[in-house]
Amino acid sequence: MTAFPEITSVPFINPVVEQLQFKTLITNFDDLGREQRKQKNLYPKRVITLKFEWLTKTQAQVLYQFYIDRAGAFNVFKFFLPSPRGVQNYSYVKEYVGTGDGATRIYSLPSRAAAAYTVYIDAVAQSSPSDYSFSVLGGPDGEDKITFVDPVDTGGRITFSFTGQLKVVCRFKDDMLSFESFFDKLVNTGVQLQGLLNDDA
Repeated sequence: MTAFPEITSVPFINPVVEQLQFKTLITNFDDLGREQRKQKNLYPKRVITLKFEWLTKTQAQVLYQFYIDRAGAFNVFKFFLPSPRGVQNYSYVKEYVGTGDGATRIYSLPSRAAAAYTVYIDAVAQSSPSDYSFSVLGGPDGEDKITFVDPVDTGGRITFSFTGQLKVVCRFKDDMLSFESFFDKLVNTGVQLQGLLNDDA
């Protein structure tokens, strides 16, 4: 997996449009029309709309080549989300990290340069260094990393609360874009990134 390329001379427009995507099954069971609701996704996903104020065609070609290299919507990548709504040191609560398999001890976190963090397994806070060690920017693309002393039990849900920059594992939402339409989206309506779970690859 790789990270979305940053064009430092022309940063994308911030705040980035970020939508939270839930999934709820809603049915009516009686003659009064009372709703029965079932939460289908335990953790929401994000849809990010990425837009630039302006770009040269050469700069847009760099991003379009990244789109081609990802085979449209096929391959996933990492996007580091700037602090939303202009809030510095934004805090995230119990972001999904992964699910234990009884063997894995090292996990990439959904953060970059996290501070004031807490690690949970099945909603139980873990202690450092007795339970885990934290490595800032220690992941393969500059995200943070955690190493547990013992492997997380099979089925154990790992979550992470922190202050800092959010890492979103995502793919392009569109699977068929010409360079012209891709360029138009970058500078007008925005290119959409479909967020996935942190351990989705």
